[in-house]
Amino acid sequence: MDPVQNPPRERRRRGAVVLLGIAAFGLAAASAASLGGLTTSSLGADNDVVTSCETDGVTIDYGTPAYDATSGLYKVSTVTVGGIDAGCSGKTVAVTLSDAANASLGSGSTAIAGTTATITLSAPTNAKLVVGAAAVIS
Repeated sequence: MDPVQNPPRERRRRGAVVLLGIAAFGLAAASAASLGGLTTSSLGADNDVVTSCETDGVTIDYGTPAYDATSGLYKVSTVTVGGIDAGCSGKTVAVTLSDAANASLGSGSTAIAGTTATITLSAPTNAKLVVGAAAVIS
């Protein structure tokens, strides 16, 4: 055997290694191309504790509905939120009234001063349709 010539088995092995290297490079390039040129310069995250000034719930009073002669319906135009913790003074309370399909019927918000807040709704709401209320203090 000539020392300058490689035996056929070693040539095949080297050829296979070269082909595997080319295939691996092509696969890496194809994978990077599928990212669409994704680049990033920074990444950040943070979290914080969210606490409530109100921990034991509030009450909602729809007041006395007023008769609307034009529509022939009783309508609610104000909502009173009571039982608000004194620590919530200065914050805002928002209320939304909803129907059986959970659709909004009317809403409003006001600043809290004390333990009770009366909210005037954006539009008088048909009292017959009101089945739910949601309140948030922020």
